[in-house]
Amino acid sequence: MKALDTFRHPEYKHNCAQAVANKWKELYEDKDIVASYAPYIGGCAPGGLCGALYAAKEACKEHADEIEKHFAERCGATTCREIKTGSRTTCQTCVQTADDLVEQYTKRQ
Repeated sequence: MKALDTFRHPEYKHNCAQAVANKWKELYEDKDIVASYAPYIGGCAPGGLCGALYAAKEACKEHADEIEKHFAERCGATTCREIKTGSRTTCQTCVQTADDLVEQYTKRQ
């Protein structure tokens, strides 16, 4: 299952952060992480980050800086506001990018 499979899906109703957290929930210490990420939508993740990016960084804390760098390169920005107004990257692309980056960095471990 990919993170996009639960993103905005009628059965799951996951936001961007929840979709990434759900896919990679075994990497988090908090096993109820999906529910706790419900508020991280529309720029409400800490620092205004895209929720998908925030979830990816939290899943792979030891590679958080690299993940943020590569996410910015692929999506054009790191904050929800910049993504929506400047780069015009879709939320689906952000979720897929975050998912891909977690997969990439977990394979390196």
